[in-house]
Amino acid sequence: MAQKPQEGTTDPSTVRNVVLVGHSGAGKTTLVEALLAATGTISRAGSVAEGTTVSDHDPAAVRQQRSVTLSCAPLVHDGVKVNLLDTPGYADFVGELRAGLRAADAALFVVSAADGVDESTVTLWEECAAIGMPRAVVITRLDHPRADYEQTLQDCQDAFGENVLPIYQPMLGDDGAEIAGLIGLVTLRVLDYSTGYPPREAEFEQAHLMPIKDDRDLLIEAIIAESEDEDLMETYVAGELISTATLVPDLEKAVARGTFYPVIPVCSATGVGLDALLDGLVNAAPTPMEHDLPVVTGVDGSPLPPLTCDPDGPLVAEVIRTTIDRHVGRVSLVRVFSGTLRPEQVVHASGHGLEERGHPDHDADERIAHVYSPLGAQLREVGLCVAGDICAITESGSAETGDTLSGKEQPLLMEPWSMPEPLLPIAVVARSRSDEDALAKNLAQLVAGDPTLRLDRNPDTRQLVLWCMGESHAEVVLDRLRAGGVELGTEPVA
Repeated sequence: MAQKPQEGTTDPSTVRNVVLVGHSGAGKTTLVEALLAATGTISRAGSVAEGTTVSDHDPAAVRQQRSVTLSCAPLVHDGVKVNLLDTPGYADFVGELRAGLRAADAALFVVSAADGVDESTVTLWEECAAIGMPRAVVITRLDHPRADYEQTLQDCQDAFGENVLPIYQPMLGDDGAEIAGLIGLVTLRVLDYSTGYPPREAEFEQAHLMPIKDDRDLLIEAIIAESEDEDLMETYVAGELISTATLVPDLEKAVARGTFYPVIPVCSATGVGLDALLDGLVNAAPTPMEHDLPVVTGVDGSPLPPLTCDPDGPLVAEVIRTTIDRHVGRVSLVRVFSGTLRPEQVVHASGHGLEERGHPDHDADERIAHVYSPLGAQLREVGLCVAGDICAITESGSAETGDTLSGKEQPLLMEPWSMPEPLLPIAVVARSRSDEDALAKNLAQLVAGDPTLRLDRNPDTRQLVLWCMGESHAEVVLDRLRAGGVELGTEPVA
């Protein structure tokens, strides 16, 4: 049944925050569209090529037909709100990716069946492993002419290591060419998508067992090993049948702990696997209360006890992304880690630790005028945002990406997430004196929203130098400046 995101979720246990990562072209944004359409959040899936997707609402993304910013797209499945965080696939936009990792409690690695795994995806997997983030793998684009599911699965297992195992096996249609169904390796459910989405559940037959037996045995052994249940292991070794009701909860616990990494085949175009993925996100992804939270100190750096995800606790939230909308002004995407954020609430906005990057330390009390549930560029007003959830706020005068929002009476500071140094300098020049003020204003707004940017003024040459992560990053920044009506040019850095 079609469901729309709940307005003002009050229970953190009914929230899942999942970041989608993978190389450009893997199908992350298309997958988000398919999931939104499958749950009735949107009436039909948009197109990246046509610039009609929820995630790619940034004008620069539409013009360049690629994701260039972090975007939040919430949906509801089985009464659970899932905040999908779509990230760019280009390495130049690592700042958006790191912000998505900060806001999420689990990562969904999206791998194209036509292209396999690249080095940057492997590096990101290792980064998630270092912080203990639970992960799952989705193999997409099963309908592509070059798609090779079995080889891509093997590539994922070779690249990502142990306990990367499929929990569904693709099933070919009557023509023997296209994937038209899935078989659950634990549940033995047969899902038939030959007539479209949602699937028809077919009867499991003995003929289905032989093609999946080896993968099923490996999966069951891995689940039992992760359960650390000696009695269960003895039962299995003795050859006794272990029920699905026993295996599934152990599988879900292992995924939430970040010790087992399920692989799910999905085709966004035909709907294959969408329901299996949604069930996995709801049942196996950790709740915000199960995931370790960032370190919090006093504004002066004094140590404090570890943070807990409690709606009744002290307010601690973080600005994950800041953009400037020409209609509503500054829009900040916020993850609430503790406490509850409400409209008309006075908060303390604090940003420390990035002064060497051109972001001076700053502290200010601000009134939160409105709290919204974001769906791409759409903002729907809500009455509150509790610990564990993600919202958007507007009219925040000074808050920048990475800033901590806390109670006015109890100012706190979250440890900043790690950012790489920008390596590409671009000297920007206003075309005329009348453009100089507009250039300075727009540059300040861009730098406030993107910690990977640094703005310097050379004291000797008086050049205004913008440091970017790479050519793609610089291209988007200059595109945004020009779209804002600034006449500018570039020149060699002296």
